[in-house]
Amino acid sequence: MLKCVVIDDDEQSRKILEHFIGLTSFLDCTAVFSSGTEALSYLLQSPVDVLYVDIDMPGLSGIELVKALPQPPVTIFTTSHTNFALAAFELDAADYLVKPIDFARFTRSAAKISERIRNKTVNESGDSDDFFVKVNNKMVRLSAADIWFIEGLSDYVLIHTEQRQYVVDTTLKSIEDKLPDDRFVRVHRSYIVNISRIESIEDNEIIIKGKEIPISRTYQQDFFRKIRKL
Repeated sequence: MLKCVVIDDDEQSRKILEHFIGLTSFLDCTAVFSSGTEALSYLLQSPVDVLYVDIDMPGLSGIELVKALPQPPVTIFTTSHTNFALAAFELDAADYLVKPIDFARFTRSAAKISERIRNKTVNESGDSDDFFVKVNNKMVRLSAADIWFIEGLSDYVLIHTEQRQYVVDTTLKSIEDKLPDDRFVRVHRSYIVNISRIESIEDNEIIIKGKEIPISRTYQQDFFRKIRKL
């Protein structure tokens, strides 16, 4: 979960953002403030992951608030005006949401910031085991280790895990690029498998969880090269 703080002098805007955050599985609203001054005191003592902050507020503006933080979190500026965009992005803002904010735009922004934070974590720790996928209207965190195999269908992919199956509106290639190369291998134009989940191999077929998965000639060489590493 990514800890979020909402700062806006308009009550209706605060409620909308709180509601949208509550609908997003990987976001958690930990505090809400109506002024930048109150928020600054909190943020200096309580680090968070994501900041939703209105730019044009009385007293301490959103831009002044972010400048006052020694290490600002990932910041999304919200505003009723478009003329602050340049100033916002000069502060390396992750996004700039113009009011009234609808849920579709909020969701796209949330996906962007989750990817940004994940990439930052990967770069700092070298851990690329977890990633997010969009399932219906939610971004769901998956651990690569939990995946048995991935099946590409006509317009989406089916991710098979021990707990359940996830229908994801993406391509097999996009998923493949996110997986650890030393643990997953493409064996067919429609299948990627977790090497550690293979139960047996016979007659150019892999058995995983009772499922017979074909090994196509195109991918045979790479597959058996990786198998020999086990």
